Amino acid sequence: MKNKYKKVYSLAHEAGYRNYTVKDLIDLKGKKKLTQINVVSPQEAAAAEAAGIDMIICGVDQLKEIREAAPNTFLTCGIKYTEHASKESIMKKVFELIEIGVDSIHTNSWNINFIKYLSDFNIPFQGHVGFVPMKSTWTGGVKPVGKSSAEAIKVYHDIKELEKIGAWAVEVECVPEDVLKEITKDTKALTISIGSGRYADIQFLFGEDILGYHFNSTKTPRHAKKYKDFNKTYEKLQKDRIDAFKEYQKDVVNKKFPTKNNVVFAEKKELEKFKKLIKKI
Repeated sequence: MKNKYKKVYSLAHEAGYRNYTVKDLIDLKGKKKLTQINVVSPQEAAAAEAAGIDMIICGVDQLKEIREAAPNTFLTCGIKYTEHASKESIMKKVFELIEIGVDSIHTNSWNINFIKYLSDFNIPFQGHVGFVPMKSTWTGGVKPVGKSSAEAIKVYHDIKELEKIGAWAVEVECVPEDVLKEITKDTKALTISIGSGRYADIQFLFGEDILGYHFNSTKTPRHAKKYKDFNKTYEKLQKDRIDAFKEYQKDVVNKKFPTKNNVVFAEKKELEKFKKLIKKI
């Protein structure tokens, strides 16, 4: 444990071990390519830790279980912006997440003043620029951002603003690779690429794209790579579920279940006593 992980105190002052601290990550800028995966279950989190993925990120759902499943991996958590109308409300939620053991907060499309307020508490956070789904109406829909010089300089200024107020990293989504290459060289923050090419400090993908399962779509995004086909696995699992349920139904109808192996019996003398008691009622 001591050789592989570094002893830390969490933001909630809980002792533990992590693969990276924020300082470690900042010090690795330009020296090592890092990986980050969005996980949605404890199983995915445990697999990411076992595989040596550098960082994981998740939403608030199942956060406690995800932290427990991957106790040593640097964990960032995103907060639903629409649930908070004030900076005080969002900070209350941040403190709840800190108590669970997050190492960083993903600020996504927050009000910039909320992000500044978060920074005042010295809590590590990462930003989000380029194609931000919740802001897609302002950038022309679901499409790359930064192909024109005007858009590219806007992405640059957004990153520099986040850097200025203390972001340790910024997720850069669907920005031209050559644009992000130049920006990465000109910011102290670590750049996290999702669909923005190889020159970022950190490569980020969703676990569902890597594993090849899409509950809302059958298509893997162009920026992602499918390493397994879990859709087929889940289809087989569903077929096996149906087959098992059918067999159970059939066994019950044909009186093949339950058998003696599935039940318990009273002692004979106790059963006789019970029968006599029933007759007296």
